[in-house]
Amino acid sequence: MDIDNIVKTMQEKGFYILRKYKTKEFCNKILSNLQQNNYPAQSGEGGDLRIPHFQNYSKEAVEFLNDINFLSIGKKLIGHDIDGKTKRCQLGFLKYKKNANSGGGWHVDNHKPQFKAMIYLTAVNENNGPFAMLYPNLKSNDYPYDPDKNDTRYTDQIAIDHKDKIQLLTGNAGDTILFLSHNIHRGTNIKEGIRISLTNYYYDGIYTK
Repeated sequence: MDIDNIVKTMQEKGFYILRKYKTKEFCNKILSNLQQNNYPAQSGEGGDLRIPHFQNYSKEAVEFLNDINFLSIGKKLIGHDIDGKTKRCQLGFLKYKKNANSGGGWHVDNHKPQFKAMIYLTAVNENNGPFAMLYPNLKSNDYPYDPDKNDTRYTDQIAIDHKDKIQLLTGNAGDTILFLSHNIHRGTNIKEGIRISLTNYYYDGIYTK
């Protein structure tokens, strides 16, 4: 893996896609684990369900979270080693219902540099609520915040003003999206089916939640 090239591309575009990074067998083991167990889940802002520390329940999630390539990429992007206090793996489950999505609309996660790695565990097309970023990318202070929310949220007007920049990142089970979450992004509204994913959070600083 050409880590330097991936870092350079991410710094330019905000994202990089690793096709077939994990096998369907890897994905199916996680899906089977979910079917066989009832883990505590939380409601997300877009109507999805989340298990914020899924690495506590899945050896595959531990493997994905501690992927040496991701840690090397994160160190170059964030500027320091990533330790156990500055990372976690979250499982996200999204099922079709009106206006449901993952993340609750256009937003940034942080104003400081933050790197994430997300793997699709199910196939995601344009109707399954694919992840979206704006490219050429917009960082957190490049567009007015939503006055009715906080300074990490944006109104849907941004999709009108920058419609030509919207990149829908679809993929198959095992495809992995690396992205900078201090750039403006969202999970789009799901129109049919389900979308299940794992997302690694790699923070600039100590994460305490």
